[in-house]
Amino acid sequence: MSTRAEWDETVQALLIGAHRAHTSPTELLDRCAALGVAAHGAQLPPVIETPALAPAPSSADRVPGPAARGVLAQVVALDDQVLLTEWCGLAAAAGFVAEPKQLPALLAMATGHPGLRQAVSTVLGARGRWLAGLRPGWSWATDATPAEVDLADVLDLPGQSRLTALRRARRADPAGTRAFIAEQLAVQRRATDRQVLVAALGAALSEEDEPLLEEALDDRAIGVHDEAVQLLRALPSSRLSQRAADRLHRGLWLTADGFDVQSDELWAAPEPEPEEARDLLRDGSEAGVAGRVRGAAASVPPSHWTRRLGTDDPGAARELERSPWAASLLRGVAQRLRLAADAGPWAVAATRSLTGMEQLEMLATLPPDLGARTVAEVSRNWNYDLLDHACSQLPAPWTPEATTALLDRYAQMRDPRWRAGRPPAVLLARGDAGVLGVNWDRITARWPEHTVDLDVLRLRVQLREAFTPRPEGPLP
Repeated sequence: MSTRAEWDETVQALLIGAHRAHTSPTELLDRCAALGVAAHGAQLPPVIETPALAPAPSSADRVPGPAARGVLAQVVALDDQVLLTEWCGLAAAAGFVAEPKQLPALLAMATGHPGLRQAVSTVLGARGRWLAGLRPGWSWATDATPAEVDLADVLDLPGQSRLTALRRARRADPAGTRAFIAEQLAVQRRATDRQVLVAALGAALSEEDEPLLEEALDDRAIGVHDEAVQLLRALPSSRLSQRAADRLHRGLWLTADGFDVQSDELWAAPEPEPEEARDLLRDGSEAGVAGRVRGAAASVPPSHWTRRLGTDDPGAARELERSPWAASLLRGVAQRLRLAADAGPWAVAATRSLTGMEQLEMLATLPPDLGARTVAEVSRNWNYDLLDHACSQLPAPWTPEATTALLDRYAQMRDPRWRAGRPPAVLLARGDAGVLGVNWDRITARWPEHTVDLDVLRLRVQLREAFTPRPEGPLP
């Protein structure tokens, strides 16, 4: 009879009594003592033969003071990814890493949320990278790519590490790495390998890379071709840019209603000629006449329009905005905003020319500060929901100027019934903590309902104070 069966029999004897079970109380209690432990007692832990871990390496990394560590503990407890990213950014900028006891929690959060990994990796320090090497799931945080990698071995590295190593080599030796990339492009059979090689040219990109990128335009793989197109478009005086300028001169004329497609020119044909198709993205976004016009506009710097029209950026932007093809032209220009002398008018015009999801997608492509200023400018006739959705597309943290402008815009709007009296969560989570802290009284007066969003703002102000001197004026 098994021990479990004996224990069950003993329990039955206890229920009916020792006399009816034909035993004595002493014998029954002895059986309970012996069989109860056998049936329900804990097992001894197995013997582990694996040797103990070696001590963590010594480290000269600096950890922040108690205030910053306390804020991090609260952020981890809240599982707030935006706040954690902000904490990591401030700590890394000040030259600090997280203290050792907080490293497991940070590694666990970033493992579950890959979007946090870049930020968290900046505050792990030597101890964090050592700790990450002890668990396979944390291997993303280890130094997977050595500081120096022989170019002959770089394509054997896994995933993103190949591109990281190639870009590092490009910044150290642009000409030598270019020669290596040219050699490999001729022999690599896999399109993914060729695409990585072309993408690496984006680091330290210069006009000397143009011949190699022109050759890549003839690659049959869509990813390789499109990577080359994007890099050539980033060169303001490339041959691709000159070809696009010629097409814009040929294909568009200036009418009383703005630029319009000429009926007897290249864009009158339903399909592009091979030379034009070679300069367009093959991902489907530049198909049809509207897509071809946008592709040409995306291939020239904004100065093309100011020279053609003999005006400045605001004047050229207004002229393109009244065109029947405004959406295509301005979406193309928006991709080259970093080349504009004054990017603001172009961004505003491009955003106004679109509606709905296209408008929000356009805002998401802008540099963060320019995107915030553009939202503040074009949202005068928006409702609360559209403003809130657009602001949620803007990366954090916002600049003080953008925060001030968007705070004013929110304050002037009527709250929707479902949100009456409650402060905008995206404003308090992403706006500049200094500006929001100084405007605490204004915020609580405009939105008197106390919510968890105000607690998040209070924590953000504490975070800012932990890494910077206390600003003048009252704080919450």
